Amino acid sequence: MSRYYDFFCPVKLMAGEQALEQLASELASLGARRPLLLTDKGVNGTGLATLLANVLVEGELPVAAIWDEIPADSSTAVVERIAKRYAELGCDSLVALGGGSVIDTAKAVNILASLGGEHLLDYAGAGCLTRPLKPLAVVPTTAGTGSEVTLVAVIKDEASGRKVPFTSPFLLPQLAVLDPRLTQGLPLN
Repeated sequence: MSRYYDFFCPVKLMAGEQALEQLASELASLGARRPLLLTDKGVNGTGLATLLANVLVEGELPVAAIWDEIPADSSTAVVERIAKRYAELGCDSLVALGGGSVIDTAKAVNILASLGGEHLLDYAGAGCLTRPLKPLAVVPTTAGTGSEVTLVAVIKDEASGRKVPFTSPFLLPQLAVLDPRLTQGLPLN
């Protein structure tokens, strides 16, 4: 039995009913003014993306756009398309609403949005990120992946078909909203 362990989690967890309503002010305190909201079609179809966008508007932090074209198994091509749109819209932050794929996609988009470049694979592996990234808030709609508090993102490279890991403390979101209202009524998978 080990006599030592350490735990490091710099992600600010905002938990409980009404946690969502705190997101706008917390994200704004990180310098966010124009977030891009990422989700998938399933979550968007439930109305949760609209609910979140409205909560941000009420908190005086309107989203630049909602991007809901994230597949269950995201890819480098998807990430690169979103990063290009992020730049075109003049965004300065990201909000991820969904499960592990959406959150990992947001982490990967944040790499390109923050560090530049057009090819996500240029940053693959461990220790390849050299500085903090732009503000990222995650709002999980599932319980299980833990992606909201990990320093890893896994994205499929369409060219090779392999899943590529990205690992860095800089990938950790700054905020995670754990509001039970966002998981009620959603499918178990």
